[in-house]
Amino acid sequence: MLKIIISIIMVTFIWGYLWVPMKIGLNYMPPFLFTALRLLIGAIPLFIVQAVRKTKLFPKKADWGKLIIMSTLMCLGYYGLSTFVMQFVSSGLSSVLVYTMPIIISVPAHYFLNERLTAKKTTGFVIGAIGLFLIIGPQIKHLSFDRTVLGEDLIVLAAFFWACA
Repeated sequence: MLKIIISIIMVTFIWGYLWVPMKIGLNYMPPFLFTALRLLIGAIPLFIVQAVRKTKLFPKKADWGKLIIMSTLMCLGYYGLSTFVMQFVSSGLSSVLVYTMPIIISVPAHYFLNERLTAKKTTGFVIGAIGLFLIIGPQIKHLSFDRTVLGEDLIVLAAFFWACA
């Protein structure tokens, strides 16, 4: 059990910290170029692994439509939009807001994936929604719709694209 807890803590810190290099990288290049390079650099080891394992490099023709939809949702909708938003919102707030994806996906999963909303899931959904409101609420309360609020809304939209994918 301790090993699991330590693993969860490590993943939390690593995934949370990844937003800092993104914010720094935006000082040197535009957001969509940064995202494209990030995904390309990540794809190269995957292609090498496929070549070493001698598996097919490209999918079957029947799978291309689904892959294009998934790629658009993930690469443009999630990665591209979340990197773009980093220009307006702090890296810490971005990482918190984009990980609202489990809150966002809980309702569609109930209807499309037959994952029933149990009492525990509903409680988690409500607590998460309250937390999200506490983060975004002060700006909405004062109607100070500036670039930060737009960024917060767009990062939640990026989480929505991630949930759709």
